[in-house]
Amino acid sequence: MSTHTSRTASARTIDPPGPRRRLAGRIYEGTRVYIGIGVMLVALVGYLAITQPTFATPQNLIAILETNSVLLLVAVGLTFVLLTGGFDLSVGGMLALSGILVAKLIESGVNFYVAAILVIIAAAILGGVLNGLLIGKLGLSFFVVTLGTMSLFRGAGQVITEGHGLSLYQVEASRIIGSGRFLGVPWLVIIALSVLVLAILVTRYTGFGRMLYAVGGNAEAARLSGIKVWLVRAVAYAICAGLCGLAGVLESSRLASASPTAATGMELVAAAAVLLGGTSFAGGAGSMVGTLLGALFLGIISNGMTISQISSFWQSVVTGSVLLAAVLLDWFRMRRDKRMSGT
Repeated sequence: MSTHTSRTASARTIDPPGPRRRLAGRIYEGTRVYIGIGVMLVALVGYLAITQPTFATPQNLIAILETNSVLLLVAVGLTFVLLTGGFDLSVGGMLALSGILVAKLIESGVNFYVAAILVIIAAAILGGVLNGLLIGKLGLSFFVVTLGTMSLFRGAGQVITEGHGLSLYQVEASRIIGSGRFLGVPWLVIIALSVLVLAILVTRYTGFGRMLYAVGGNAEAARLSGIKVWLVRAVAYAICAGLCGLAGVLESSRLASASPTAATGMELVAAAAVLLGGTSFAGGAGSMVGTLLGALFLGIISNGMTISQISSFWQSVVTGSVLLAAVLLDWFRMRRDKRMSGT
């Protein structure tokens, strides 16, 4: 009797997990990277909702989404690059230059929407050729190359405008995109979330998305499996630059002006958002959903400090601190994954 019982108990211990347990395991594995940022985001929202009566109003929540739509676009573009194990310091410069080029084209009589499309395409080509080919094809350091293109784009904007801003207030189409709404939702938010959904679909359900993770995880193994590593990296930098071009168009429309100093420091804020969302600086791990959570976290911090009447100078201190914390979290995640894999 006891032998039969022990055999039954032993059989039970080796039975494969049921469908519910397997589903729960898959859900946990798919969401565990968001647990940290999710908890911090909920805690931050709860604290501000209690201490600041104006925070939880619909107007303020819409304002948070609207003012951080540009950051989300840049962070999504940067996520593509980080997934391949690279980085792009030129995102802020490309954003500023794109806004200036749109304003100049409009001054020349080009329709706003045509000018926007031309600038976005030009930005993607420029980013793909300068950053993508130099880094992907020639194997140059992404830090050195993008540092150079950052200076190049900023300098080009200064030369074109002679250091002055350009007004877009008189352009009706620009005003509609920058401050207009559809069913109460700002066009900026609609465009940014549409791009986010498209990016999620690309990274999760396409062959190119799988190649991004493969190149970032192990470039040599990806090459041996037949993937053109240099081309994947070049396309990632082109996508990032194109989204920065779109962000430049939207930012100049939102502010009704284009300036060569626009988006100064954007690369650091976007990097903090991406890393906070769980994307690894080493490449091969991360998601667009995490990037959204990271961008929301930084946007809510900025909004909370503003309505709390805290000096704007402290926002840079907080952003830098968050970036350092995000890098440390990424380091701990990599160490944990190495221990779990036994390497």
